[in-house]
Amino acid sequence: MDPDTVDPETFMMNGAQSNETAPETYEPVQHHWFYRKEIKNSKEIWLPFSQRDSDALEAKYISDLPEEEKIVATEGGRFDVDIPKRIRNPVYWKGDITNVRRCSWFYKGSTTAKYSPYEEDIATNLEAEYRKCFENNQWHKRIELPNKDLIVLHSYDVLVLFPPSMSADDWSNAQSQVRPRVVRRGVEEFEIDEGEPEKVDHILFMVHGIGSVCDLKFRTVEEVVDEFRNISLQLIRTHYQSSCQNGISNRVEVLPISWHDELHSEDTGIDKILRSITLESISRLRDFTNDTLLDILFYTSPKYCQKIVSTVGQELNRIYELFKSRNPTFKGGVSLGGHSLGSLILFDLLAHQQSPIEDDSTSQTSKDRRISHMYGAMNTGIVRIHYPQLSFQPAALFAMGSPIGMFMTVRGLDSLGEDFALPTCEAFFNIFHPYDPVAYRIESLINPNLANLKPMLIPHHKGRKRMHLELKETMARVGADLKQKVIDSVKHTWNSLFQLGIIPPHANPLEEEREAEKEDVSNTAETKPEANEVKESMGILNKGRRIDYVLQESPFEIFNEYVSAIMSHVCYWESEDTMLFILKEIYLTMNIQPDSQIPQASMTIERPLDSSGSRRGSTIFFGPP
Repeated sequence: MDPDTVDPETFMMNGAQSNETAPETYEPVQHHWFYRKEIKNSKEIWLPFSQRDSDALEAKYISDLPEEEKIVATEGGRFDVDIPKRIRNPVYWKGDITNVRRCSWFYKGSTTAKYSPYEEDIATNLEAEYRKCFENNQWHKRIELPNKDLIVLHSYDVLVLFPPSMSADDWSNAQSQVRPRVVRRGVEEFEIDEGEPEKVDHILFMVHGIGSVCDLKFRTVEEVVDEFRNISLQLIRTHYQSSCQNGISNRVEVLPISWHDELHSEDTGIDKILRSITLESISRLRDFTNDTLLDILFYTSPKYCQKIVSTVGQELNRIYELFKSRNPTFKGGVSLGGHSLGSLILFDLLAHQQSPIEDDSTSQTSKDRRISHMYGAMNTGIVRIHYPQLSFQPAALFAMGSPIGMFMTVRGLDSLGEDFALPTCEAFFNIFHPYDPVAYRIESLINPNLANLKPMLIPHHKGRKRMHLELKETMARVGADLKQKVIDSVKHTWNSLFQLGIIPPHANPLEEEREAEKEDVSNTAETKPEANEVKESMGILNKGRRIDYVLQESPFEIFNEYVSAIMSHVCYWESEDTMLFILKEIYLTMNIQPDSQIPQASMTIERPLDSSGSRRGSTIFFGPP
């Protein structure tokens, strides 16, 4: 039975009495602030602010400040709430203005899975009636709402809602049709997060790839970054638990950078032109192509490439300056992350930043050499673009599912060279899924001798390799051991036949086997410490460190690589492994190390609500390596 419905027969037999002892004195209901979130099919749900945000809103609400000053920064400062107007505005990006409500009484409709708050005036009336019943000890109070719903206050903790189609006196039809539903007073039984730490350790700007949506769930960059940020905070709390407890690590603020809307705005007129030349057949496929795939071609056009890089550069500077103005005590660094085409945009932007001013000619020669690498020997590539200069120097660039290597090749660059670097960014990491059809490697463009070097394997967030990869390697080792035993068992016999002249001296399969073993390279990525694995130079692009990093495929993905390729290109936004890797590199710049021992307990990653209004959670069990 639904715990939020009331069985009429049981209700009548128990006389609507509570099994708990009623409190001796009336206690006013505690209010909590909620905001409205729209989901698909024109539905809406109400979500609670964190406890920290709700307390701040309540304190400002009951204060004597003028109404124009009753504005509170919430959700890490990303949304401002105007209390008198009861609205919530995004600060750093354009987005929908949503309603907020000071809540105390809640109901659940027959078609919704979550509780919704009553309007504030209705909740105030319900609380007033509840107090009268409590202080007079006279219950079974009936209250009809403006929408004809009937609420019956049977006792201090038995509060029931009867829909308009159902009479409180007609129990016979209730059993087979609509059941009365529970009404909740207060938020004691709600799961409410404590809130994000106020201090920000680092800023991570994320730039999206092609199209107006970022994944197969048709989520915008703001939505996927919201999930990225949410899970990253939980990973900090688990993998940097001791640092969090000591106030050393707090949180990384992740902010989205959008350029697609500006490219497809009325100012450029792209969409209008495309509509006029697009065929009418297979309209959905053509609309998808115009909105997504053509962004790649637009980036190769000097006119529209200028619009894209200018938008990204201006947005980076605007949001950075806005963040500093709202967080004057912030002293942390900044990193950049880009997905797909977004990583190429950032790479080009950073490659054309001006180096810090130096007077010696050596520095100027180095700068000219970097520019020569970008344009190519034949002056190919994008030659007419004015790249905006950033007002900050990023600590690192994280490229996810990146086609940078392919674009460099298409521009006519045979090699970037070991002396290639991003003038104002010391670190660069190329992260990809093994089945991502859009991703390309970078290391072989730095040094051709690195082409056969396997990419570095990104550790699993549980602290070990995935089980199926461990099993695969174990079976490979067992097979090699058995193979060696077979070879050793026939070695003596083979040598005897060789000495007797039964076999020709040039035919020695044992030697051929040894040579084959030397050339047999494992399909898995390198997992040895970086300091011991590379004999060839990695160049200065990532301060001599490895550049290419590969995620571990899941057990389901390994069965069909081609089917997995559809999902692999958009997997980064909700990949705990990617997030933890980025967090470790960010905190490494602050000399903060993750805990050596992860708590031996289960942890559930709570993800933001999806488009259907449900919250997905993945339970993570931390075990020994």
